[in-house]
Amino acid sequence: MSAEILAVTLILGTVPLVCVMAAFFVPRGGIALLIALWFLVIGGVIWCVWRPTAFVIRDDNRLELRFPVRRRWRELHPQRQVRQLSLTEFHQEAGWVVRVGASGFGGGFGWLWTQRRGWVEVYISRGDGLVLLEQPGSRPLLVSPAQPERFVELLTQK
Repeated sequence: MSAEILAVTLILGTVPLVCVMAAFFVPRGGIALLIALWFLVIGGVIWCVWRPTAFVIRDDNRLELRFPVRRRWRELHPQRQVRQLSLTEFHQEAGWVVRVGASGFGGGFGWLWTQRRGWVEVYISRGDGLVLLEQPGSRPLLVSPAQPERFVELLTQK
């Protein structure tokens, strides 16, 4: 996780604590408790359902996206293109983007609507070491694996 995303995650993570403390000092503190509960539920769902813990290149020619409570698979097409790029390079290629999904709490997860590429599926927890996987018949996939160079190498070999 990059320093910027970690900072946002920590700040968002303190909101429930601040709300609980505020509940004892402000009139109608029940609203502050509801806000704290809302942040805890949303944060938990994002962390468990939307934030991947690993990207696994399987022997059966599939890419597995592992999440704490679920798994997803993407078939790997023989004519795929995969490459590492920076966030700046991605923005130069894609143009402006609109995010649809969760962001700020542990990273950015979901989809991006881009000016030049259309929909891009995204699971990133930092702004460097991004890998873009493009293949016929599916949306481009932008991820931030733990070892981006190795990830690109393995996907290029298969």
